[in-house]
Amino acid sequence: MTADSLSTPVLFLIFNRPDVTRQVFAEIRRARPARLFVVADGPREDRPGEAELCRQAQEAIQVDWDCDFRRDFRTHNLGAKTGVAKALDWFFQNVEEGIILEDDCLPDPSFFGFCRELLDHYRNDTRVMHISGTNLQYGRKRGDGSYYFSRYMRCWGWASWRRAWAHFDVDLKTLPLFLEQRQLRNILPSPGMRRYWRIIFQNVARGRITTVWDFQWTYAIFAQNGLCVIPNVNLVSNLGWGPRATNTFDPKNLMSRIGTGSLETLVHPTFVLPDREADDFEARNIFLLPVHKRVINRIKWAANILPRTR
Repeated sequence: MTADSLSTPVLFLIFNRPDVTRQVFAEIRRARPARLFVVADGPREDRPGEAELCRQAQEAIQVDWDCDFRRDFRTHNLGAKTGVAKALDWFFQNVEEGIILEDDCLPDPSFFGFCRELLDHYRNDTRVMHISGTNLQYGRKRGDGSYYFSRYMRCWGWASWRRAWAHFDVDLKTLPLFLEQRQLRNILPSPGMRRYWRIIFQNVARGRITTVWDFQWTYAIFAQNGLCVIPNVNLVSNLGWGPRATNTFDPKNLMSRIGTGSLETLVHPTFVLPDREADDFEARNIFLLPVHKRVINRIKWAANILPRTR
């Protein structure tokens, strides 16, 4: 499985970080997608110097291979919620399926082939809504294939179809009915996780969380009883942890320290079912991890105790 000549369309989302933009674009250039879409959000008026950083990030996009290249370089800032949602709407209005990378998501070269093969394999299987390049199992293999299925999507390098994105609603208009019918009980067995997501969805719908689009995508997947593909090897490294990030501020977070590996040949799992053990692991160690355990895990990382992927 190679990505030397990538037929799958790619959307690249950039903003104000020319350093990481150059690193990620180098991998996109290496993949040479036949169709490339780039959306750059504009600078915020109250941030001195940001216009220059945005300009430098945009200049990093130098397409030197034969491809259908489309870009939307905005002059005004739409933000992480509206800006990303509109970019994804535009992308899926123009393509039936594709790969999405943000400026801080550095993929292993095999990520592109992984997405391409699975977009084809599950193209007409409406159970599957999302293909992730990120694995947060810290070296634990799940199932009997090269990947497994989860209730939880990860958007640090991902792929999907127009048919799935059609269910996305940035305003969560159906949330009141979803909660009234207690539909989370049909998706999540854990009361703690049901409460976790109910509070998040309510805060998004009420405008208390305004810098996200991915919680709304999670809701769309939940509401359709959708499945997410998760590789058994982490294929994407997140470069964006730190003070200049929108939502990933803490550079000491465990998720900022995960290595990447490769998947060159895919073995499809026998069953198309969510792996509850894997989802429970993420619930305990990521979503619901108590503060004191987060501190202990940081100490273990420093001592090189926790298992890591390559």
